[in-house]
Amino acid sequence: MKTKIEDILPEHTLVASDAPELFIVDYKKLNGGNVELLEEKPTEINSVYLENRKPTPVYFDGFQENALPLDVGRYNKQCECVLFPTACNESDWILFVETKYANNLRAAFDENHDYPNCMVKQILETVQYFRAKKIIAQGRRVTAIVSFPNLIQPFNSTVFKRDNLSIEEILIKHKVLIRATNSAIIKSEKRISLNAI
Repeated sequence: MKTKIEDILPEHTLVASDAPELFIVDYKKLNGGNVELLEEKPTEINSVYLENRKPTPVYFDGFQENALPLDVGRYNKQCECVLFPTACNESDWILFVETKYANNLRAAFDENHDYPNCMVKQILETVQYFRAKKIIAQGRRVTAIVSFPNLIQPFNSTVFKRDNLSIEEILIKHKVLIRATNSAIIKSEKRISLNAI
């Protein structure tokens, strides 16, 4: 997968890490920065937390603005990033992550923002782009997190109650195992567990 990303999306930068704790942050709203993978918990911003138990070496591709080109001046919708084990085996997990930094449940689920539908759509369109470009195989199952890093309250059940397809329908139709959570556990190259909150 690393080679395919480098060949098809040469402007992307893959970062490797085997730290026991990983933190995904999107600095765009805070300071205009990028999506980053950190090995220490940031103090200035909340994050998606990945416990890396073994630890398993992973690659991280934090997407810049307009990271998935379609043709001149046109870009695919995208999520924040993708992670996968550095072993790059066909049976390894692949994780796509989308975040929204809403400050409370009301803002997170405000119908004017429509964050739940937007987040799921961004994940699905990113996965479809990767499949269309043959970076990942058409039938390969992937995992995904939609996250509200600023929310401590449970929000998983709320995300999939509106216009979205159910979690099961997304898995069957799109081969994407998706959860609304702020954390996951990397157990090995073959297994990643998306936490329910």
